[in-house]
Amino acid sequence: MQDEDDMSQLSLGNDSALDALVFRYHKPLYGYVYRLLQDEKLAEDMVQEIFLKIYQQGKKGFIPDQFKPWMYKIATNCCKDYWKKASTQQEYVMDEEVEATGHIHSIIDRQLERKWMVDSLNQLSFEYRSVLYLRFYQDLKYAEIALTLDLSINTVKTRIARGLKHLEEILKEDDRKGVGIHE
Repeated sequence: MQDEDDMSQLSLGNDSALDALVFRYHKPLYGYVYRLLQDEKLAEDMVQEIFLKIYQQGKKGFIPDQFKPWMYKIATNCCKDYWKKASTQQEYVMDEEVEATGHIHSIIDRQLERKWMVDSLNQLSFEYRSVLYLRFYQDLKYAEIALTLDLSINTVKTRIARGLKHLEEILKEDDRKGVGIHE
């Protein structure tokens, strides 16, 4: 209830309540948005926009029943809106995290494995990617994901199962091609 209490305080004019929410959620929210957009600067700008929307809703007196799913719903919608803009409809090309320089020897296997997994996740459609990030990186429960994305719990379960199945196929294909942690 602490998050909802902070929203209540915000609606009463206590602006420091927003500071508590930012302190509590900036890092996980940034992580979620970054994983969807794959751009540090854009993710930081988007997180600021999300907290501005939370602030504006709080000032209007809106207090969500469950803050966390509501916050991630705002984040998901902001990311969807970004991708819908005409200027972002071009094919997204990821920057290589590691170039063929002397730095490759300093990267440990765990980082390479993590990058391989994130790259594989990013090959999934937005529908599968968003539920998997919310479940496994943000640790939301099925019911919270359902609230966040305006889906039924059964649809969330189905998307997670299908997303994991597609991810498994991507990882197996990468393994056959010799892509991944063995690069």
